[in-house]
Amino acid sequence: MSSQVEICNMALWHLGVSKTIANVETEMSIEAIGCRMFYDNALKVTLKSFQWPFATIESELSLVGEDPNDEWAFSYQYPSDCIDAIQIQNEMRNQTRQSRIPFEIGKGDSGRLIFTDLEDAKLKYVSLVDDAEFYPEDFTLALSYKLAELIAPGVTAGDPFDIKGKCSKLFMQEISTAKANAANECQPDD
Repeated sequence: MSSQVEICNMALWHLGVSKTIANVETEMSIEAIGCRMFYDNALKVTLKSFQWPFATIESELSLVGEDPNDEWAFSYQYPSDCIDAIQIQNEMRNQTRQSRIPFEIGKGDSGRLIFTDLEDAKLKYVSLVDDAEFYPEDFTLALSYKLAELIAPGVTAGDPFDIKGKCSKLFMQEISTAKANAANECQPDD
């Protein structure tokens, strides 16, 4: 089990910074400011990289309007916690290329919208899970490398030794391991 503070401190250690942060929200050190500035972005990038079982949900969409344009029959509000829209659900558990419901992301007066021809649409998507207690250990490690990559120039005085590049490579290695482990936790239909 990890917390945002622990993930930030892991990122600092990846950069060779032994100073730790006690409170990311209130501390004014360069390290805390960097973590505060980039943590949400690092989290969203890491979540968007895969259909993580701990973050993938299905939710009924809120109808915005019918016949919103010449192309689609319905428009729905894009869920506020959606990081990556995966698919509009249909009656089939195992969707094929032919059975998938077409949809498109767009913008309207009420913000981001999902356009589709399906009435009473339900969306499967990766949600923003910001409670680190739900993260598997390998996801946490990958997230800490992504955060280290993003804060490296500010925390290492311009990154003269390309620690950012090294953290980027380590992120790619760790995210691959995390994806494989997550994929192995289920047995999908053939």
